[in-house]
Amino acid sequence: MALMTLENVMKQEDNSTVLKGIDLIINEKSQIGIKMTNEESLVLFKLIAGELTPSSGRIEIGTSSILTEFTEDGLYEDLTVSSYLAAFKKIADFKNPLKEFSGIFSLSDVWNTKISKLSLDQKKRISLFRMSLFSPELLLIQSPLSNSTAEGIELYKKALDHLQSNNVAILFTSHFLEELLLLSNDIYRYNHNIGLEKTDLAHENKLMPADETETVIKPNNVYKVSSKLADKTIFFSPDEIDFIESINSVSNIRIGEEYFPTVLTMNELEEKLTKFGFFRCHRSYLVNLQRVSELVSYSKNTFTLILKGSSKVNLPISRNRLEAMRALIEF
Repeated sequence: MALMTLENVMKQEDNSTVLKGIDLIINEKSQIGIKMTNEESLVLFKLIAGELTPSSGRIEIGTSSILTEFTEDGLYEDLTVSSYLAAFKKIADFKNPLKEFSGIFSLSDVWNTKISKLSLDQKKRISLFRMSLFSPELLLIQSPLSNSTAEGIELYKKALDHLQSNNVAILFTSHFLEELLLLSNDIYRYNHNIGLEKTDLAHENKLMPADETETVIKPNNVYKVSSKLADKTIFFSPDEIDFIESINSVSNIRIGEEYFPTVLTMNELEEKLTKFGFFRCHRSYLVNLQRVSELVSYSKNTFTLILKGSSKVNLPISRNRLEAMRALIEF
């Protein structure tokens, strides 16, 4: 069941467009991540929560059980964990004993400790515990893993599993894809020139059922670029990549404002990605031509490619490479 549907939503404030092209469906148990700025996130959350009305487009609300957490939100630091949660237990009319859930949120050892003495990781889990007391259907959470430790991330994800087992849908926003990859099953990027774009960056952990392994049909022309980060490997579809840059002999995948290193050389990547519309505009750059929006000439022999939705990203292209590009896309 759809808890929330946004169709071509646009919002302006002070004669300036903050959000546009927002098409999104939030279903029960969804774990959605959107890469966007805090300002954009603030407006989106207020639109979903009904605190703002869209300038255009349509929002269909299927639930009123929505709670929001922003990065700046604080706790009552002078209270202990137990007294803080007890206050909200009363407000939420939560019937079960709180202590029974302290282990799920990994707070048993600090149950009678003042919140002011706790780590940021622990405070994030307290906030999640507090929201769970209201039995929400949809949570809107902004950058919950910023400045978290590896252990803190693991324990936060454990608490999320509990919420999902109770059919809670969660929409996360963050400026960093890395954070969203740890939290979300479906990941989007917001581009202020284009709108909301769904990516192909979600985890692929589902196993094929045993009785289907012999009838798998392998698709043709499939290729993903991998990047090894800590204990996991992330796979990127070519159409999600803006460009690839060689920095100190290391090929770095560029998506938005983030870099992901890959072990493949630029020559290897060029060979594999050319058939997906990539072009070697410079010895240090391999660009996705689908993301190019402008060609600028600064002099007779100096040219620059500007990418769609990112006027700050200028990729050099020499005159001889320009001729090769001209022959490729016929302009």
